[in-house]
Amino acid sequence: MVTVPQDGQITNWLHWSAAELVHSLEDNKQEAEWLLSSLLNCSKSELYLQKNELSEKQCELFQDWISRRIKSEPAQYIAGWTEFYGHRFNVNKSVLIPRAETEILVDVAIYTLQELEKHQIVDIGTGSGCIAISVAAEIPSASVLGLDISPEALVIAEENASINKLLNVQFLQTDFLQFTPSEPVYDGLLMNPPYIPTNEMDTLMKEVRDYEPDLALTDHEDGLTFYRHLADTAQKWVHPGGWLILEVGLGEHPQKATACFDTKGFAQLELIADFNTDDRILKVQVV
Repeated sequence: MVTVPQDGQITNWLHWSAAELVHSLEDNKQEAEWLLSSLLNCSKSELYLQKNELSEKQCELFQDWISRRIKSEPAQYIAGWTEFYGHRFNVNKSVLIPRAETEILVDVAIYTLQELEKHQIVDIGTGSGCIAISVAAEIPSASVLGLDISPEALVIAEENASINKLLNVQFLQTDFLQFTPSEPVYDGLLMNPPYIPTNEMDTLMKEVRDYEPDLALTDHEDGLTFYRHLADTAQKWVHPGGWLILEVGLGEHPQKATACFDTKGFAQLELIADFNTDDRILKVQVV
């Protein structure tokens, strides 16, 4: 066991924190660097150039952060932020932590929707706003609306739009499963819904299962509730010729999600793989 540093030397605190995390994390050194650089609001490389020492208050706070990380609380929640698609996003336990695989959804959305004459886009279950904000940043002519049932999540989404200085994205509280527009308004609909089946929740990593919002992870059924509902209501949301771009899960889930749309008369259904060759995005054209 490494003794807690008795001074504010950054290198001593890096050594101590990496040693504390060694039994719970494979990338313990990287996590220690990321957390301390977040605490000091600097880059990882700048940690080793810092001449200033940690204050007594910072030392106490960093010890608390490392203790929380050892208990499996995600580093992003501890520090209060993460990076997604080259942008900074605030996060807390009210929102799902943005993940690298969801960046593929943003890639597909930008490639597909920027070719359309109009760019009215809606993001269902926006959470932190990471999808809506990233697409709005890449398609400046777009008008993007992020919807979420959680008012706490929308507070974070609004903060993130402000942080990223975007004026072409707005947010609104609504229950997607209970609300349907009277006529189609949008040219593209984006969605990363809660798709973990109830019977798979216990298989999730502790830091996901115990800390991330249940509302954003599972539909408390078979993981297909949102896809079925969208298949039944898509023509009320999206103009003919517009697109649905949806994240799907692993295993048999992509095929099951696709089957929700198979018999509903959509023009094109395409599964798009990630870098691991896993199908992760379902792209559907509305007729």
